[in-house]
Amino acid sequence: MDKKTAIAFIPARKGSKGLPGKNKKLFHGKPLIQWSIDQAKESKLFDAIVVSSDDDDILQIAQDNNILPVERHEELATDDATIDEVLYDFLARTKCDYVCLLNPTSPLRAVKDIKEMYKYIKLKKYETVVSVKWSDFMGWVGQPNNLGPVCSYNTEKRPNRQSRPDFYLENGAIYWFKHELFLVYGNIIGNFRKTKLYEMPPERSLEIDNEFDWYMAERAYEYLSMEKSNT
Repeated sequence: MDKKTAIAFIPARKGSKGLPGKNKKLFHGKPLIQWSIDQAKESKLFDAIVVSSDDDDILQIAQDNNILPVERHEELATDDATIDEVLYDFLARTKCDYVCLLNPTSPLRAVKDIKEMYKYIKLKKYETVVSVKWSDFMGWVGQPNNLGPVCSYNTEKRPNRQSRPDFYLENGAIYWFKHELFLVYGNIIGNFRKTKLYEMPPERSLEIDNEFDWYMAERAYEYLSMEKSNT
C-alpha cells in the first residue's frame, strides 16, 4: 500500500489590527509562529511543513527552520481574504493526501492533539477533524434589517448549563482535512456530517488576537507549566 502523505500548513500574514506583528512577537522566548513550527516538527507526521506569509521576517524564520516558505499574493493578505482562499491557492498546485492547518495564534496546543486528530482523519468515515472546546454559549446574531436579533436557543424554554453538554466552539487550533475533498468543496469543512469534533481543554484552546488574549495565553502557559511539573 502506498504511503499516505501529509502537509502542515501554517498561515502567518503580516497584518493584524488587534495585535500588530503578533506572529513574530516573542511568546515565552521565541516568535509566536515558532511554536507551531516546533509542534509540527515534533509530531513527525509531515512530509512537508509550509509557512504562508507576506512578511519577509516570517518567511526568513521558515527558511531558518528548513521548511517551505511560500510568499503570499498581495490580494490574499488582506483582512477580507479567507483562509479557504489562501489554502486553495497553494493546495491546487500541490499533491498530498492529508492537510493539517495550524494557526500560529494557538501556541498552547499540544503535539498529542495533532497526533490524535491524525488518527481520525485517516478513517474513511471522516473528511475533516476540527479542534473544539466545550462552551456554554448562549448567543445572538444581530440583524441589520430591523427585524431584531436571532437567538441561538429557545427563549421560551431557557436551557441551563447542565442541559448543554454537547455545545462546542471551534478553537481555531487544528484542522485536519483530506486534500482531494478540499479541492472538491473549496473549503475546510466540506460535508459537515462527515466531520469529527476533537475536544481540547480551555487552557490549550486559547487563540491570540489582541493584547488581552496575549495576557491570558501567558497565564495559561504558566498554568500548564505548573501542571506539568506536578505530574
